[in-house]
Amino acid sequence: MIPSIENIEFEENKERLKVVLPVKTHWVYLLLYSVMLLAWVGMVVYGLIFTVQMAFSGERFAFVFTVMLVLLFYPLYRLGKMIWGQWQYYAANREILFVYKEMLIVRRPVSIFGITTAYDRAHVTPFYFSEKHNCPAFDYGHQHVYFGNDLPADPAARLIGYLNARYYPQYDEDDE
Repeated sequence: MIPSIENIEFEENKERLKVVLPVKTHWVYLLLYSVMLLAWVGMVVYGLIFTVQMAFSGERFAFVFTVMLVLLFYPLYRLGKMIWGQWQYYAANREILFVYKEMLIVRRPVSIFGITTAYDRAHVTPFYFSEKHNCPAFDYGHQHVYFGNDLPADPAARLIGYLNARYYPQYDEDDE
């Protein structure tokens, strides 16, 4: 039976359990990453225009300089990928946990975009409350995965208890 936990929505069908967790908007970080994203787009556009101008300038060093500029696009791409991921993280208005028989998915959707990570359930440990981060967590191999960062302690504990009772019935917190 699905519990009634404040601010947490449950949806279940025969394939999976869907848990929707609230997320508070951190406006300072969202604004900061929005500015960085706009600056990154500006750098890419200016870089492309400058690279095309350099390639067709007719100067004798144009080929080598164009190759150098094209090579600089890779670190710029990696920087943009990091900024885009952080912007999506802070722009999301909810966090969704999908629990399938073989897979656990954590998603922070932003329209059709968003951050999605999938974990093989065979390597997922029982859920626990991280005292350091004050949120529910689980371990995937040696990686600590935190979710529901904005949940109060009581609903987080009730969610952890429900998920462990359902998916890890043999787990006992006192054994650790």
